[in-house]
Amino acid sequence: MNLIICYTPLQVLIAEKIIELYPNERFYGVMLCSVKNKKFEYYAERLSLKCEQFFSMHQRTERFHLLKQIISLKCKFANLKFDKVFVASINDIQIQFILSSVRFNEFYTFDDGTANIAPSSVYYTPEPNTFIRRSINSLFRNKYSVEKLKALSKQHYTIYPDFPNIIENTTVIDLFNAQKSKDENLENEPITHILLGQPVYLEHDKNIRLAEKVIKDFNIELYLAHPREQYKLDDVSYIDTPLILEDYLAQEFSHRRCRIYTYFSSAVLNIKNPNIEVVALRIDTERPDFIECYKLLDKVGIKIIDIRE
Repeated sequence: MNLIICYTPLQVLIAEKIIELYPNERFYGVMLCSVKNKKFEYYAERLSLKCEQFFSMHQRTERFHLLKQIISLKCKFANLKFDKVFVASINDIQIQFILSSVRFNEFYTFDDGTANIAPSSVYYTPEPNTFIRRSINSLFRNKYSVEKLKALSKQHYTIYPDFPNIIENTTVIDLFNAQKSKDENLENEPITHILLGQPVYLEHDKNIRLAEKVIKDFNIELYLAHPREQYKLDDVSYIDTPLILEDYLAQEFSHRRCRIYTYFSSAVLNIKNPNIEVVALRIDTERPDFIECYKLLDKVGIKIIDIRE
């Protein structure tokens, strides 16, 4: 049996494709949810349907609960044996403890969004080496780190074929059997304007002001909220769907025109339909990870418009 661990809905989409590559092999699926909402629940259910065995857990960030969950995970997975293991979020401490508890023959990695291709991301920088982190690793016998897992990976499955990745040996995953040519019959059809929600600031008020300005300036009709959003906007129609962007567009706009506005969502890098236009809205920021994302968007030819609050 193989083990495949997911941390986000996008990872579930990739995991489904990986599972399809091994039609005669059984899978044990694990979904660790950083937030609890209908999107994560929907994709956790989808993953469970692809696997013979399945386990899901809502992660807690408080130190006491985090330690309790580490102990629980180590007990649940202690000494389980797997042929192949597939993981995306190799920096997650709970995933590292799962891997430290099981035994396996082969280890594979797959994409965790643009973190895999952005040089300033957690996968290219040293892990925290604090006293608390070292103590937890030592006490609960964590055998792995990002660097060790990168070195261990036999192959990496990616949805970004045009970029260097954390692992040199890559296999491309096509999530949606991308349409290659533009549908000329849609040239005179109206364009639907969609804004992707993204909590780019820690303060809810700043996120709301930014979104309201964008909605007004670009005549936004539909709004797809980010799973982490904890605020509500007025004067825009919310897209009510359990699907993440890639799934939603494949189902609703495969033969209609739309223009997607984003700040720097990695999801737009996965949009391959030529009838769907993407516009990135560049905020005034000095954060290296944000700047790196804009560089990636520019590299693939996405139009970027500078905006100010």
